[in-house]
Amino acid sequence: MEKYYEFRKSDTLYSLLVALAIAVLFVQGEWVAAGILLVAFLGIIIYLNSLYTYKKKKWEKFIQNLLGKMTKSVVKALEDGDIPVVLLRDSGEIIWYNKKALELFSEKEHHFRVEDIFTEGKPSFLKQDSTAFLEAKINKHHYHVTVIPVDHAEGEFAENLKVLIFSDVSLIKESESRMTSVMAIEIDNYSDLIASVDNERKPFLLAEIENFIYAYAHEIKAMVRRYETSKFLLVVSDSYINDEKRKKFPVVDNIKNIDQGNTLEPTLSIGIGSQGATPEENQALAKAAKELALGRGGDQVVIKTPKNLEFFGGTSKEIEKKSRVRSRVIAHALKDLILESNHIFIMGHLNPDMDCFGAAVGIKVIARGLGKKAFILNEEPYLNILPIYSKFMEVDEYRSDILSLQKASGKVKPDDTLIIVDVHARNYVLDEQFLSRFKKIVVIDHHRRTPDQITGTTLSYIETYASSTSELVTELIQYIFEKPQLSILEAEALFAGIRVDTKSFNFKTGVRTFEAASFLKRQGSRTVEVREMFATDIESFNKKAEIIRSAQIIDKIAIARVDHLDDPLLSAQAADDLANFKDVTAAFVLTAVDEDIIINGRSLKELNVQLILEELGGGGHMTMAGARLNDTTMDEAYEKLMTAMQKHRKEENTL
Repeated sequence: MEKYYEFRKSDTLYSLLVALAIAVLFVQGEWVAAGILLVAFLGIIIYLNSLYTYKKKKWEKFIQNLLGKMTKSVVKALEDGDIPVVLLRDSGEIIWYNKKALELFSEKEHHFRVEDIFTEGKPSFLKQDSTAFLEAKINKHHYHVTVIPVDHAEGEFAENLKVLIFSDVSLIKESESRMTSVMAIEIDNYSDLIASVDNERKPFLLAEIENFIYAYAHEIKAMVRRYETSKFLLVVSDSYINDEKRKKFPVVDNIKNIDQGNTLEPTLSIGIGSQGATPEENQALAKAAKELALGRGGDQVVIKTPKNLEFFGGTSKEIEKKSRVRSRVIAHALKDLILESNHIFIMGHLNPDMDCFGAAVGIKVIARGLGKKAFILNEEPYLNILPIYSKFMEVDEYRSDILSLQKASGKVKPDDTLIIVDVHARNYVLDEQFLSRFKKIVVIDHHRRTPDQITGTTLSYIETYASSTSELVTELIQYIFEKPQLSILEAEALFAGIRVDTKSFNFKTGVRTFEAASFLKRQGSRTVEVREMFATDIESFNKKAEIIRSAQIIDKIAIARVDHLDDPLLSAQAADDLANFKDVTAAFVLTAVDEDIIINGRSLKELNVQLILEELGGGGHMTMAGARLNDTTMDEAYEKLMTAMQKHRKEENTL
């Protein structure tokens, strides 16, 4: 049925034809016929216009009646519906509610206030002027509440009202509470832990650790199975996982109280797979999360979902592994992989340091010893390695085999292998796009694992206990060759890599660090020559001193801001020096480089700078980390750093 009569295109056409006919009659002198036709035409136009006005008024009345009936129907539906609806003033006084809303009140009275529903006091949404959403538990039911502001004014009166619509999600919450996650637990450095106790006490230590884990499983109502000597698998309800998250997983600290005469504290690496489509997917997520926890140094919990990662703990320093079995296995696998390859390409991270370059040289030594051609990829800036880089560029072999990315791209073949050193995060490699050129990728690194790690590698050797990647590569050289062939300059490059990451053997050194350095000394590395690579001039020293002088001490944390610096390495050195001061727990130096801000974090005490800078997209170690904030001002970077530190301190205080 049509609303009412309206002129159509055809009516306009007919009108034009009639007007044309009248005009023709006038031209031909048919005055009478033309006059009669004109009068009739005008009469029809007037009639149609009156009809249009009449029908339109009837239609508008029809719509008003329809809306009136619909309003009554909607109000009736709201009054009798299954969804609680409440209308209230800004003061909290409820002026209207439907029948279902009575279930929200514990006491059935005639006059209600919003505090009778939300018993913890006047809710904050009363002051909001926009639509809000919140979760609430009312009378043992869980509700998703939609708050819609409604402002009404008429004459001298005005009201600011809020409509509250309560959607009962109790069944959804109950279903979520019954969902399960998979928890994989591994005892860190199990063999070293057992070796740290006398033989007669070993059974007691093993029994106490096992009882502790089974008691923990019983506490969170989990199904638990031990599938290897030091590995356990649990299936646990998500509700208990959420409780543990709120408590920051105290299990990782409580297990350290076990004492059977062991000189090493027992620690756990826990990976939790959650929100997977199937139990099988949760198990795979748990395994990946545990590997990430181990790669970050252990003593922590990692929760992995298909879309997200969460970290808890990770405050213990890495313990050096005494067993060399893994190193020998990796050396054998790397040897086979290189022998099967055509050419070897070696890539480090952006703005390489001595450790990155030294490790790359070490890999080239391995490839050359196995009869394979190896290329080291390098791009400016490389101020950090300039002293030793200049020496290598005087050697014919390295002058031809150190390539830019552009030159290297034309040499890549399908059976070549890419070996990445001193980095495992995609956003820190020299060129992320270059990775897609290779089917076989090897990663050798000593940094704690980050969520942005390179995946799909053929071989991955990431050991966070190691002082440096140069230390790891030096060990691999010894296991691959009975009589390694290194030039003095190559040995010095590896020695310099170890020296820079250990701060001249003062930081994060173990027995294996000194054994690697001893091997390099036997290969001819000259300590004086290496020390000269790190020598500084008076001007640089004064600039570094100026950075240190400008630092502010805030809650025992030294923070310096540098607006311009030709050599960003000075900022890292200044952070090292600041962290050494008495009563300073950590140091951060923020440096402006182009449109970015680089943050160097150092700590020789209890503060974990890695966890803080991970909040800003960076990473590293507990005591040495960094981050780069793109397109950020100094003030913005400073505020982000302070926020990350406050969050870290708050989480520590809640443990």
